[in-house]
Amino acid sequence: MNGKIFAINISSEKKTPKKQISSGNLIKDTGLKGDAYNKIPNRQISITTIELLKEQALCPRVSKNSDFTVKTGDYCETLTISGIDLSQVETGDTFLIGEKARICISGKSMDCWVFCPWNKLEGECPLPKHFLFARVIESGEIKVQNEIKQLEGTQLSLSAY
Repeated sequence: MNGKIFAINISSEKKTPKKQISSGNLIKDTGLKGDAYNKIPNRQISITTIELLKEQALCPRVSKNSDFTVKTGDYCETLTISGIDLSQVETGDTFLIGEKARICISGKSMDCWVFCPWNKLEGECPLPKHFLFARVIESGEIKVQNEIKQLEGTQLSLSAY
């Protein structure tokens, strides 16, 4: 599976909006340098897709509520990527980002926000299937538009790492 980084999102303080940056450094066993949302050991970075955000914009419940629009970083994700179906990614899968940075998927899912229009009785929220957490297993610089590529046959056990 191959995709691209659509946005890199960072915040120096929790509970503040994340802002987009054009490049950053993933630090082994830490996360994105300078991001307040790094949660050691297994939620060092979070990932969702631009496809999910576009799907959210088409949701009939959202289109009725112009106050609810989701932009990159609004789910406090570190990386917004494109081109990879995150519902097909498994815990332990590893990815190369750019030339050197490597991550290992450490978890799937995210709790829905109480005020989210998807968090209703009608339909199913796609966020839990399309939101991942990862550990940084090799440091490296990342940039918007870098390729993110699954490393085949390199599924890691989190307990072994």
